[in-house]
Amino acid sequence: MEELLQSFATTFGASMSSLYNVSLALSLVLLLTKFHGVGMRLAWLLPLRFAVALPLVWVLGTVSDLIFPNSIIWTVAPTLVCGVIFRDRWLPAQLVRIALVVCAWLYSLSVADMVNVDAHGGIALASTVSLVYMLALRTILVVLERHNSLDGDNVSLSFVLPVLVVCASGLAERSILYLRSDFGFVYYSTSTLESFLSCLNGQLAQLVVYWAVLRLAREFRDKERIQAERHLMESRYEALGVYRESGENLRKLRHEVKNQYAYIRMLLEQKDYARAEEFFGEMSMRANPTFSWVSSGNGLIDDIVNLEVSKARAAGVEISSRIAVPPELPYEEIDLCSLLMNLLDNAIEACEAAGGDAKDATGEKVVRLGIVADQGALVVTVANPSARRPHFSEGGALETTKKDREGHGYGTSIIKGIAEKYEGTADFSYKEGEFTARVMLALA
Repeated sequence: MEELLQSFATTFGASMSSLYNVSLALSLVLLLTKFHGVGMRLAWLLPLRFAVALPLVWVLGTVSDLIFPNSIIWTVAPTLVCGVIFRDRWLPAQLVRIALVVCAWLYSLSVADMVNVDAHGGIALASTVSLVYMLALRTILVVLERHNSLDGDNVSLSFVLPVLVVCASGLAERSILYLRSDFGFVYYSTSTLESFLSCLNGQLAQLVVYWAVLRLAREFRDKERIQAERHLMESRYEALGVYRESGENLRKLRHEVKNQYAYIRMLLEQKDYARAEEFFGEMSMRANPTFSWVSSGNGLIDDIVNLEVSKARAAGVEISSRIAVPPELPYEEIDLCSLLMNLLDNAIEACEAAGGDAKDATGEKVVRLGIVADQGALVVTVANPSARRPHFSEGGALETTKKDREGHGYGTSIIKGIAEKYEGTADFSYKEGEFTARVMLALA
């Protein structure tokens, strides 16, 4: 027992003094930490994680050297443990990153050895080469992941299996080199050129497969997004159709009521009050008057806005509108419907969520709507009080604040898509407690 403790202490001391372990710990922190969305937290997060990773590398590396000398366990074990602790990604994405890091570090050791054979720089040069190799890998991964990601509920373990298989193949190839002395295997001899080509082929294969899986994941997400957007647009267009049908019934009712009022007036002129009172009572029981709040001269705009006004009033929100548009507009009905409904629904929901903070000086929750045709463009402006500043993604889209993100968060992308379709623009701003969405569409 005393001999084992002495051996552990000796190996642990050597591990603590090894620059290789410092390079490995720093590489694990840099490659297993997801920088996006961290912001100023990096100032304390990276040193904290390095303080956790370095002792883990020392301890697990020491145990590995005592049990399986010269094996890949000293790399695999710390990487797995740090991958579990530094859980920044969806599980499949984190497993892929762990596999890439393990293989890349083993490749870096071979490259460092090859450089050291010629330069004779010792462990300092070798550990520096390995760290530079890992930093280069991180740069490549940042480029590959700029517009793609494996983070998401739609990415399963089976989806990332090709990357894991390729990494496992590379790990097995490295194991032949490192395990030969542990179990008395025949010495594996290879030239410097063969070793370099082996590392290059393995690393390129892993990165190419990873890039392909990233692209496939993006295509699946885009397909789901397009389907969700289309479903949202169609459902809102159907809601408008129901409203317009009820509006047509309302117009018929108004015509009928107009005739009924004329009849009552005739009875009053004839001083037949009893009959007039009886008829008025019957009419009141049958009639459920509904009123239109907006009448701009454009039937489609009126129907959409009036539907949103009814939604707003049901939620305790008022819509203040200023509309000046021609009777006909050169846009597809479903696009105009989706644009206005998305803008107004978002504004109404924001007022609802803000509670008392959304009230103006009059004590009411008010959404300001402007739709104006001017200088060859239709300008739609929707402004609503907002208690907190909205969050924007890297692509400039608004990020949903709903807890259930699945099926939500497509509104701004729909708005931007419609604006681009009609050679226009869409921008969103926040100033002094008010969020404003402004969309311009070209008038052909």
